[in-house]
Amino acid sequence: MSVEQMSNLIGASVEFDESTPLLGSMEQKSPPTFRTSFHSFLTAINPIDTEGWPEMKWYGKIYELFKSPFMFMLIITIPVVDYDADRHKWNRPLNTLQCVTGPLFCAVATQGAFKSLSPHFPVWALILLIGIILAVVVFCTSKTEEYPKYHWAFAYAGFVVAVIWIYSIANEIVNLLQMFGVVFSISNAVLGLTLLAWGNSIGDLIADTVMAKQGFPRMGISACFGGPLFNLLLGIGIPFTIGCIKQGGVFKIEFTLLQVILVAFLTLSLLSSLIIIPLSKFYIGRAYGIYLIILYIAFLVTAVLTETGVIHANF
Repeated sequence: MSVEQMSNLIGASVEFDESTPLLGSMEQKSPPTFRTSFHSFLTAINPIDTEGWPEMKWYGKIYELFKSPFMFMLIITIPVVDYDADRHKWNRPLNTLQCVTGPLFCAVATQGAFKSLSPHFPVWALILLIGIILAVVVFCTSKTEEYPKYHWAFAYAGFVVAVIWIYSIANEIVNLLQMFGVVFSISNAVLGLTLLAWGNSIGDLIADTVMAKQGFPRMGISACFGGPLFNLLLGIGIPFTIGCIKQGGVFKIEFTLLQVILVAFLTLSLLSSLIIIPLSKFYIGRAYGIYLIILYIAFLVTAVLTETGVIHANF
C-alpha cells in the first residue's frame, strides 16, 4: 500500500471540521476549591425550590416557605443515594454533617439521648463523639469530585433515619388526635376508626389508584391486601411482643363488643373477596367496588354506634 493510499484511508476514517482543535481540547477541569465546595453545600441544604420559585403562584410560595424548616431538617439528617443523579447525589460536606446529625436525631427521637451511662456521661455525648469520629473518617477518606466506594452504606443509614422520622411523626399525630379526643370528649377507639385510620390509609389509596390508572392493576390490588396484612402481622405483632416482654410475658386485652364488630366486618370483607373474585374470574367491576364502599360505611356506622353506647351487649 502506497503512502497516498494510507493517507486517504486515515482521512476517510477520521472526520474533522473547522471547530475541531488539532491538539485536542485545552480545557481542563480545575480541582474543586473551598469556595465551590461551600457553594455546593449551601445549594444542597437549600430547602426552597429556587428554580421553580419565579413560576410559583403566591400560595405556592407561601407553602414553600412554610415547609422549608421541615425540609431543612430532613435534608441535614437523611442521607440520599440516587444512582440516576450526578455523582449519585454525593456531597462531601453534607454527607459528613449527616454522620453527626443523623445519629443524634435518632437518639433524641427515640427518647434515649438523655439517659445516662454514668452520673456525668449521658448517651447523647457518646453518640456525638461517635458521630464526630465517623464524620472525620468520611471526610478524610473521600473526595469532593467523586463518591467513595462506601457511598452505598449511606443509603442504608438514610433508610434507618427515615424510619425514625416516620416513627416520630406518627407519635406526634397520635398525640394530636388524643388531644382532640380530650377536648371534644371523643374516645380513642372512635378516633382510631376515623381520623387515624383515614390518615394512615390515604397514602395507600392514592398510590394504589395511581398504579391502577397507569396500567398496573395487579400491583394495585396486591398492595391493597399486602399493606393491611403487613400492618396486622407486624404492626400488631411487634408492639404486642414488646408489651409482653415489658409485662412479664402476659399482655391483657379488654374484650368488648367493638372488637367483635371489628373482627366480624373484617372477616366478612375478606370472605367476600375470597368468594366473589374467583367466581367473577378475577375481573373486579364497579359493582363490587360499590359493595365494598357500602360495607365500609355500614361498619363505620355500627362501630360508632357501639362506641357511643347506642348498640350494647354484655360479655
